[in-house]
Amino acid sequence: SLVNNEFMLKSCCLAFSDKIIAAALDVLSSWTTLDRLALLNADTPLIPRKTPSEQRNMKPRDLAAYSKANYQRSCRDKKWAKDRAMLFCKKGLKDLLQAAVATENHTLRKQVGIVLGRILASIQEEEDIKTCVKQWLETSAFVEEIIEEKTEEEWQGEELIEMMKRGQLTTSLLLGNGEVGAWALSHTRSDLCNLVQSDNIKAMAIASEMVSAAASVEKARPSLTSLVNNGSLEALVEHPEQDIRSGAASAIAKLGLADKTLSANEGEVIGLLEVAVELLNDKGLVDITKENDVLSKTVGASSQYAASSTERGVEVLGYLSGKTHIKEELAHGFRCPPSAPKTAIEKLVEIANEPKAGESISAYGLATIFGLIAVSNETLRKEAFKDKEISMEQYDELQKLGKTEEEKEAMSTEPDDNQTNVEERIRKLIQSNVPRALVKLMEGASEKTLEQCVIGLNRMAIEASCRGMMIQQGVLSGCMKLDQGKNPTEVEKNTVRQARQCVSKLLVTTNPALLTSSQMMGSVKPLIQLIRDNDASDLQHFEALLAITNLASVSNETKTRIVAEKGISTLSYAMFADHELVRRAGTEAMCNLVPHPAMMKHLADPENLRLWLAFAANFEENVECATAAVGCLAMSAYDPAISSTLISLEKFTESVSAILESGNLDIMHRALVLLQELLNHGGETKEAVIGAGLVAFCRIYADSYHDGSKAQDLGLSKEQQGQLMVTIDLAKQIASV
Repeated sequence: SLVNNEFMLKSCCLAFSDKIIAAALDVLSSWTTLDRLALLNADTPLIPRKTPSEQRNMKPRDLAAYSKANYQRSCRDKKWAKDRAMLFCKKGLKDLLQAAVATENHTLRKQVGIVLGRILASIQEEEDIKTCVKQWLETSAFVEEIIEEKTEEEWQGEELIEMMKRGQLTTSLLLGNGEVGAWALSHTRSDLCNLVQSDNIKAMAIASEMVSAAASVEKARPSLTSLVNNGSLEALVEHPEQDIRSGAASAIAKLGLADKTLSANEGEVIGLLEVAVELLNDKGLVDITKENDVLSKTVGASSQYAASSTERGVEVLGYLSGKTHIKEELAHGFRCPPSAPKTAIEKLVEIANEPKAGESISAYGLATIFGLIAVSNETLRKEAFKDKEISMEQYDELQKLGKTEEEKEAMSTEPDDNQTNVEERIRKLIQSNVPRALVKLMEGASEKTLEQCVIGLNRMAIEASCRGMMIQQGVLSGCMKLDQGKNPTEVEKNTVRQARQCVSKLLVTTNPALLTSSQMMGSVKPLIQLIRDNDASDLQHFEALLAITNLASVSNETKTRIVAEKGISTLSYAMFADHELVRRAGTEAMCNLVPHPAMMKHLADPENLRLWLAFAANFEENVECATAAVGCLAMSAYDPAISSTLISLEKFTESVSAILESGNLDIMHRALVLLQELLNHGGETKEAVIGAGLVAFCRIYADSYHDGSKAQDLGLSKEQQGQLMVTIDLAKQIASV
């Protein structure tokens, strides 16, 4: 490096003042980064990285050289980052901590904690980190030499400042390396208690951030037990200062998930809900640094934006939204205070609709909250046991074996969250424009946030009565746009699959005539791709097939688009799926492609027509599939080529006779229409039908039930009696030939 490290560090230390400390933090983050190549490529790609596909196309020798260069660069960057971070701990850490505790800006102090945590993490080895910070965790580390005597009040002030510095350092360690942070907290536990009880706003704000960070680290949680037991955490939550409340509320929410006894108190949980909703009324993200775009791209959003009270509120709600009674409260208009102009959901929607909300820290939390409200906990548990060797019910039985009667009773008293409640919550969410907010969050969202957005939309799409409103709010268009890149990760594959399933759900019951032309045509490709996806579930295949069936019924244009996307081969493959409902849906989708020329050409092929006739005769195993297959033959038999091919099949007489004798009125109705179409061709086709004895069967059938009087003896319903009369009329028309 051409930069003198000593000079760089000295310049940053001189910049540690409220006005330019943010710029100094940016410089420090870049100076100690573990990936200098990202810094070089932040604005203009000077040394572009090879994509996985490009690496696969490289020659072995070139690939080996490229991998070696990357490894050497990584090792060099790590060494430089470690050396600079250790130098900073020796000559700059003290000044940064002094600036952090001196500032009145809570958000700036949080940013210092994040950047310092990243710098300390650059040292990498835990023992080296401990060596660098150990002296600053000692009680007298920050005490200056005594030049003159001080009063007791002044000494107390000095001690408080010293504890604040140690607390700030501990928070950074918890953020940067949880293991080392837990170790540091064991040294500063008494400082934490003193900071909480100090009645000093800055000290209590530092304590609040400290407990919030500690609650995220499993090994650090035991150190917070005393604060929970003596009510100190509650005192922080009830403090009028918002920044103090937010960190403590976050800590209690995290601890509540880890401690079932703490989370079982409904009163405490509602209290946390009130605090979280109040935090949402903050102004949101506070952009501390508006200059230096190149550095901000390298440092990342987490260092440019410290968590605001709004983000803390979203974080707490993310933890609480897993509880059924909280879902009900939020969905049915909870607001705090009661006089607040907007409900909690409306406020969350407003935050999600802010510019670049998808890129913000709270985007994932917002998507998670909306998704949790739209599903029951039982469904979540079933999803967790998917593809596992043990079912949810078996797991519950095993859990009960180790519980007392009281614990079993407590389990049975959990709020019931049935499907009716879930559907009502979904309706409330859609009325509050939550789907539109999720679509907005998808813009610029990270991989994980995008996945949560799509999962939430997919859950809401189960409510059929609201699918039209979801389409109006842009869900269909938003999900259609999602597509996986050349080398998608598993998360990306699942996200795209879920988005396509959401498109399927929306189009299963929606009248396609109400869609725009671009929506109708644009939805065909993702649906066909989902049907073709071997990793998709039977349910996803089934819903996509139903949606394609619906679209194919609209016009010849949609049929043409389906055919253009290789729909015939895809749907034909679906007809042989293991699941009978998928087979039926595939058959019905193919039926709706008639009379498209490509479909008629497909049916005119003897091999294909033989399969269709076999499907039609297989009514004993799959009635619905057989019904669809006979219907397709009846619809296409007007074509001379198809009718000629059909009568020439070896199994024609046997199969059609079996279909007519099936006793199923739906199948018989379609079979009789098929015979009518064949007879209308005359010539050899007509002679083949008569020669097969099919006309004779119709004559006998018509004579047996000519007036429908015998239908009373068959025990048919009123609807079935009507179907019987239709088949009798058709049989009479055929017999009169």
